[in-house]
Parts: sequence; C-alpha cells; structure tokens
Amino acid sequence: MSVQTAAAPKLSRRKRAAATVSAALRGGLLGTVVAAVAWVIAGALTGSAFVLLVVASIAVAAWVALRGSVGYWVWLSLAVAWAVVLIERAVVQDNGGVWVGVAGWLGVIVAAWRAGISKWALPLLAYPLISVAIVVAAGQDVLDPWGTSWLWVLAVLGPVVGAATLLKSDASRDSR
Repeated sequence: MSVQTAAAPKLSRRKRAAATVSAALRGGLLGTVVAAVAWVIAGALTGSAFVLLVVASIAVAAWVALRGSVGYWVWLSLAVAWAVVLIERAVVQDNGGVWVGVAGWLGVIVAAWRAGISKWALPLLAYPLISVAIVVAAGQDVLDPWGTSWLWVLAVLGPVVGAATLLKSDASRDSR
C-alpha cells in the first residue's frame, strides 16, 4: 500500500520571481559582506606590514651606517616586500569598493542561478554594465566614479533591493 501525497501548489510567476530576487539579494549581500571583511583584513595586514617594513628599513640603514654593509639579499628582500605592500595598496585598498561590488555582483548571479532564474532573464543580470556605460559616457574614472569606488556596491545591490521591494509590495497587495 502506498501513501499518496498532495502535489505542491504551483507558484504564480510573480511569486517565483519574488523568490528568485530574494535569493539573489541574499547572495549579493553575502558576497558583499565577505568581500568587505576580506578588504578590511587585507588593509590591517598591509598596515602592519608597512610598519614592520619601515622599522626593518631603518634597522638596515642603521646597520649599514654602523657596520659598513649588508648582503644583497637583504636589499632584495626589502625591495620585494615594499613592492608587495605598494601593489596591494594600489590594487586592493584604493579600489576596495570595486572589488566588493564585483563580489556582490557574483553573489547575485550565483544565487539567482541557484534559485532557478528563467533563461530569458539571465541577460538581465548584466545590469551593472549599464552603470559602467553611464560612468564612461560621463567621462569619469571607472575605478573611482565621482570620487568613490564604493558607489559600485550601491550600483550592484540597489537594483536588486528595488526589485525585491517592488515584488514584495505586489505580493502583499495580491494577498489583500
């Protein structure tokens, strides 16, 4: 004897869209938070490394002044360490908002895909490229539009929050 269960009711198109947008928003927020925490940690590590390199450089200069010379490997090690710190500063710290925005966008894409976004709607996930086009058309720096790279986080999460708000208000209106 088998037990028959009732089939789950099929959700309306609007409710499926609301569920997909809600998942995309959660994914975008997760990606944004993880990247922001990583950015803060990278900044703390780089700041510590900077202080240590200043102390090491002063110590090597004092050693050379008092003892006469050090091996080439010491100078090479200092040069490489300074290069790493300066590259991290230029690539990561100066463009933190861009990297956090990219991570948020990837979170939106992955979460929407996992939530079952319709194939016809996949190109809609390229929405941040509209913001890139606006920045380029305005003659602004893409990495630092209008003076702050953190605007990219808003450009990524803003439309998803808007879509979630619209679908939520439509769902509450439908239930009345």
